Amino acid sequence: MNQESQGTFRTKIGFKALIIISVLGIAYQIYISEFVDEEEISFADFSYGISGLSVGITALFVAKRYSGSPVFGKTYFALAIGFMLLFVGDLVYNYYVIVLDEDPYPSIAEAFWYAFYIFVGYHLVKNIKYFKKDLGLFPKLGVPALAAVLVVGFGLLTIETLEEDPLVWLTSEIYVVASATLFSLAILGLTVFRNSVLGIAWFMLVIGIFLYSFADVWYYYLEEVEEYSIVHPVNTLWVISNIFMVYSLYKHKKII
Repeated sequence: MNQESQGTFRTKIGFKALIIISVLGIAYQIYISEFVDEEEISFADFSYGISGLSVGITALFVAKRYSGSPVFGKTYFALAIGFMLLFVGDLVYNYYVIVLDEDPYPSIAEAFWYAFYIFVGYHLVKNIKYFKKDLGLFPKLGVPALAAVLVVGFGLLTIETLEEDPLVWLTSEIYVVASATLFSLAILGLTVFRNSVLGIAWFMLVIGIFLYSFADVWYYYLEEVEEYSIVHPVNTLWVISNIFMVYSLYKHKKII
């Protein structure tokens, strides 16, 4: 098979995956819209953490395949740890809500979720540097500029809620800073990884991180304006983003 045929083959596989993931996303949104009672505990309450855990477990297998690599072994292990911490944070959050019947925001769960951003950010930064040593002036300025726009935009849109509960607003703002940073790095990653030998695997992983970060910013805005619910489409976007990442890691493991 020549190089051109290989490229076409990989593109078709990616296109089929996009269709399957889209169908799963639509099915999940129908499920939470039609069958989930917001007053009762359901799978929807745990889907965020479980789908995140599935990313972490899949990343561990990739990290194991890269055990001899000084860069990739560490970065994929960091990605795995990050998503496992996200799962633990979700467990703590649900413990407060379901068992203690308390408002868990902010709570000790934040420590696990803050750590999640650090580990995933490490994964992106190290791999971007490896694939492209000299990023040029535009990416160096564009990435922080985009993050700044998202953070300032969130602050301006939610500033009226600051007086009601400053701690909640500040916690949300910190999350938006972290999410906006990942969001910007994911965009940069799309430009860097498109020509890598792993092709579609990298593309799907970065798309997943991009969608996850976008959903995060959206969620914290919804929380601040008190419009979030378990049946909101932002939950579907989180699940879809994690499916993207599981698929990309599966493809990655098959290629290496």
